[in-house]
Amino acid sequence: MTTCTTVANSMPAAAHRADTRAANQKSIERALSHMRTHLAEPLDLDQLATAASLSKFHFVRVFDELTGTTPLHFLSCLRMQRAKELLLNSEASITNICLEVGYASLGSFSKTFNSLVGLTPQDFRSLPKRLGPMQFAKAVWGFLASDTKVKGPALQGVVESPSRRRGFIFVGAFTEGVPQGAPYSGTVLLKPGAFRIRRPDVTEFHLLAAFIPFSADLLAIVTTLPVGLVASQRIQIIGAVETPPVHLSLRPMAPTDPPIVLALPALPPWRDAFARSPAAAAS
Repeated sequence: MTTCTTVANSMPAAAHRADTRAANQKSIERALSHMRTHLAEPLDLDQLATAASLSKFHFVRVFDELTGTTPLHFLSCLRMQRAKELLLNSEASITNICLEVGYASLGSFSKTFNSLVGLTPQDFRSLPKRLGPMQFAKAVWGFLASDTKVKGPALQGVVESPSRRRGFIFVGAFTEGVPQGAPYSGTVLLKPGAFRIRRPDVTEFHLLAAFIPFSADLLAIVTTLPVGLVASQRIQIIGAVETPPVHLSLRPMAPTDPPIVLALPALPPWRDAFARSPAAAAS
């Protein structure tokens, strides 16, 4: 009798949790939609919480649970993603682009862009002329070898993929919720499998795996990272000397996945190859 009662009571509880999660998902997606359609406007937490139909405190907590970062951080990345598109596909001045993506100060815009993308707006705009196919291939090869030079605590794991498409898989460890700038450590795989990178010396960090198909245009790969599949995981270190191996299962990007705004030349050794390029030296 007792067992039956317990099981019967657990079913409504489980259904309630599922309903709550589904409602929270819709609320956060409403806020994200509001962000995307109002990038040029000054948005704050009160406005975003209202769009989500949640209290501000509850909105911030649920947003972090579903996206891995804060609402304003996510908004900054959406703005930088749009700025990247405008820098490459329009003749608009950097000042006008700054205003179009919601920044009143050019200095603040440039600082945020450099922090999230890993390059200044000017350097990013000049990428098509400064990084050729051969240079890109050499940089990829150098990054492939980086997993054999881990110094200090290591993080090991496996990337699994449901796709048989050919491409490369970038794996990086980031100390922020959104992949930005240069990762703390990373490597590149030419197929799903094991990886080994340096473990960040912090108690919490995020691990990202992103599959980039070989069929993508070189310029798109270098600048906008046309991610075909993605996997992420929040890692917490609580007094452990060694971190257990992690498993990352690649999947299509979801609406709540933060945009990947970094540019490949921000990553070592792409950054070094970019700096040594003849075009870079001549500019």
